[in-house]
Amino acid sequence: MCCRQARCPAPLRQRPFGQPAESRGLSTRGTIPVWAGTSVSVRLDDVSDEEILRLLPITAAAVAVRDDRADEHLARLGAYDERDQAQVDRCVQAFLTGLLRTTWERGWAPADVVQHGRRTLDAGVEPLLLTAISAEHVGYKASTIDSRWLEQLTDLGVPQPFTKPSLTAWAAGARVGRYLTLHHALSLAGFLQTLPVLARLFPLPGTTVRREHHVVPANGKMLARIRGLLAKAEATEFPEEAEALSGKAQELMAKFSLDSALVEADVEIPDDSAGRRLWVETPYVSAKAQLVGAVASANRCRTVVIDELAVVTIVGAEVDLQHTEILSTSLLVQANRAMIAAGKHIGHRGESRTRSFRQSFLMAYALRIGERLEQTAAATQAAVPEADAGRLLPVLAKREEQVDALFAQLFPNTTTRRTRITNGAGWHAGLTAADQAQLEGRRQVRR
Repeated sequence: MCCRQARCPAPLRQRPFGQPAESRGLSTRGTIPVWAGTSVSVRLDDVSDEEILRLLPITAAAVAVRDDRADEHLARLGAYDERDQAQVDRCVQAFLTGLLRTTWERGWAPADVVQHGRRTLDAGVEPLLLTAISAEHVGYKASTIDSRWLEQLTDLGVPQPFTKPSLTAWAAGARVGRYLTLHHALSLAGFLQTLPVLARLFPLPGTTVRREHHVVPANGKMLARIRGLLAKAEATEFPEEAEALSGKAQELMAKFSLDSALVEADVEIPDDSAGRRLWVETPYVSAKAQLVGAVASANRCRTVVIDELAVVTIVGAEVDLQHTEILSTSLLVQANRAMIAAGKHIGHRGESRTRSFRQSFLMAYALRIGERLEQTAAATQAAVPEADAGRLLPVLAKREEQVDALFAQLFPNTTTRRTRITNGAGWHAGLTAADQAQLEGRRQVRR
């Protein structure tokens, strides 16, 4: 048995931009002992910023891949740092600012960089990343930053107004030593240098007048209620209760989406189609992406997955994107818990903990949950009064057309992949777990 899934071709690993083939201009005169007893030859007279800036991409690339030459390059930088710490600060900060701007131009947004960085970088680097992001935004007027971009910064804890502290000031506030500070900065730079190109979901900061959301009345209140249901679903130990709560959340989402469409039926239908990225936890990325795709389909969205980055991009109307994101996030938690619980009852010799079992379980879970979500969405739409149905269908058709157009623009080259199911026990266990779902939301909830 197999399942199908749209995905982007593998992103190409790119050579770090700005990295010269060799370190030119590093003439030497004398020898200075630097960190850890390492000795490196450097000249003692004035060093230009350009000379340090030529060294930084080479050092960052070596640190990022833990190359044997990293210590040598760090020693060179350390010698310059011993001579003029303020100059090294200035160069490193300019280097990171330039890398971040190029990162935005490659299609990444702040939340993407932080999420991917959490899987790649040491934990101590993230505070420096957030500080660097704040510093890079100092030059932009708030009116030229998309509101969704600003929301990401707020969610990440990047304060406004944006600030540009020196590297030395950041290290003092974080109580991090000088060597480790520079090592963090170069690890971050090496990480940023190798990020592949992604589809751009937002306009670049500083290039456009801020776009505000198309907000439907009572949106916040309804979303709070939906999030409350899903929080209870994640907290309960009873699968039936969790699925009943999730089902009720989907029912509310479908009703709210249709209500907002009816509001739009009386005015000019806006094109608020957009994209969001959902970074899923490894392993079993393909199966988890299948679950996100099932939720997206039930909410009139489309998805594409990049396996190598473990990220799913969702394209849809804003209201449907919100619903898809919060329900997918909750169901991923519930699916993982159901998978572990099933393993306790099925595999007495550990076979339920194999990769094939868990992959098959999650694929089956995604398939069956998708079917039930579709049934709930269809039933909710069928319940719309006949007087409103005629006004509703043109709006839904227009939304679908807008979403398809944006999807084709963002992802002109996608492929459909078949995923083979190799573990029958895992497949049937996943179906059984998903069959417990009461997605109509009518089952009595235990208290």
